Amino acid sequence: MKIILVGFGRFGREILKRLIEDGHRVLVIENDPQTVEEFLKKTPFKGNEFKIIVGDASSVIVWEYLPLQEYDLIVSSLRNDVLNKTICRIVREVLKNWEIPLTIFSLYRRYEDFYANYNCRVIYLPEVAANVLEGFLFKNIVKPIAIGLGKNELLEVTVSPRSPYVGLKLDNHRLRHWRIALLYKGEQVILPPRKITLHAGDRVILVGDQPRVVLEVAKSMALGQPQFPLSFGENLITVLRNRDLHYLKEYHYLWKHTRIKNIVLFTTLKDKSKLKSMVSDKSFLEALLLERGKDYSLIFEKKIQNRFSAGIISVPLKKSFLFFTNVRLKNFFKQETPFLLPKLTFPYRKILVSLNTDDPAGLIEPVFELAQLLKSEVLNFVHVSLPQMLESSTNKEKISRALELIEHYSSLYGFKEKVKIHQKVGNPLKLTLPLVRENDLLVVGFKPNKNIGWFEPYTPYLLAKESTKTVLGIPT
Repeated sequence: MKIILVGFGRFGREILKRLIEDGHRVLVIENDPQTVEEFLKKTPFKGNEFKIIVGDASSVIVWEYLPLQEYDLIVSSLRNDVLNKTICRIVREVLKNWEIPLTIFSLYRRYEDFYANYNCRVIYLPEVAANVLEGFLFKNIVKPIAIGLGKNELLEVTVSPRSPYVGLKLDNHRLRHWRIALLYKGEQVILPPRKITLHAGDRVILVGDQPRVVLEVAKSMALGQPQFPLSFGENLITVLRNRDLHYLKEYHYLWKHTRIKNIVLFTTLKDKSKLKSMVSDKSFLEALLLERGKDYSLIFEKKIQNRFSAGIISVPLKKSFLFFTNVRLKNFFKQETPFLLPKLTFPYRKILVSLNTDDPAGLIEPVFELAQLLKSEVLNFVHVSLPQMLESSTNKEKISRALELIEHYSSLYGFKEKVKIHQKVGNPLKLTLPLVRENDLLVVGFKPNKNIGWFEPYTPYLLAKESTKTVLGIPT
């Protein structure tokens, strides 16, 4: 490539060195004759790799004599934004050249809009340094420089043996706010298929429209840190009437012990003054975002969930209005976000997980993440099957895979002494409900967009409906 390099201080000279070593031909514009003379005395480069013009790059006269159409790129290493703005105006407005790429190195973001209007790509040097440092701090996570927004929406991750994603089959098309764009196995580059299983040592390129979510997923993959519910979203969204504000105590408990960033509360309250006597934690009150609205259907709207990055949606269910309760409960099973039905049974020291669901293996990873974050004392798994002769081979394979994952994650998180597995034969509802009463939280998995009919009993729905303890539903 043929490149115009503006500025020839220490930074510019290093850029020139790298460009020449990579085989590019460079034209340098430098205003100080002494700087040019000193460089020419010491440079090891000879021949036609570079040329130098001694002149003021902020002068139109210098640029008028340059055949810009012959060059592929302009790079300014000047750290003076006034001069850089002048160069942009000359190239774009005076010379009417909007085709040649123009890259600016800058220390500040104060002129971000200006550079954008002149189609100039800006590399902010402090952020480059911060990204490099972040790469040292977050072992096995690399943040690309000068790609995209530079805000964690694109990361390279090496999968740790301790990562909860190891051995887990991921459906790339069902992930929320993040995707696996590329997979590297050794020297092999793989475009991920719809479903993919990661192994320790794999390198993946993560992309997503929620940079915070992408970063937290990367941490979980590279560091083995539990991040629930950030693989779905970062906030808990709820609608509470004034008579139900006491449920904020349970949300406070979840916020304090999981990776939930904010509680988005749709309410008729105009300020938080009434809430201080209920929850005295100032940090929680700061993380509580009030939105106008009291219609329970708000949390089921996808545009609301996307706007507020929903990791969990929640409203209390009251059995006093049975018909409306049933309709609302079915709506939870028709979307793709985890849901919480609070019953104020926190802290969740004992967790019961029902494996009677469409994909029991899909429950295991988030459940272990949650149990570790909550520091739960007991993690119970229950599966109620049909008699041996009536159970299908497909269901047997599903539960076998789930039990293998339980064994894997028990070792990964050091939970072997805390995990108990209950396998029974008979009616799933009748045999599971007695166990619910002995625990603090019931976790059910569900197939998103499940059509629940009157004559088609669906165990996760029935358990959620009859549970006397708080219910967490996780899409699998």
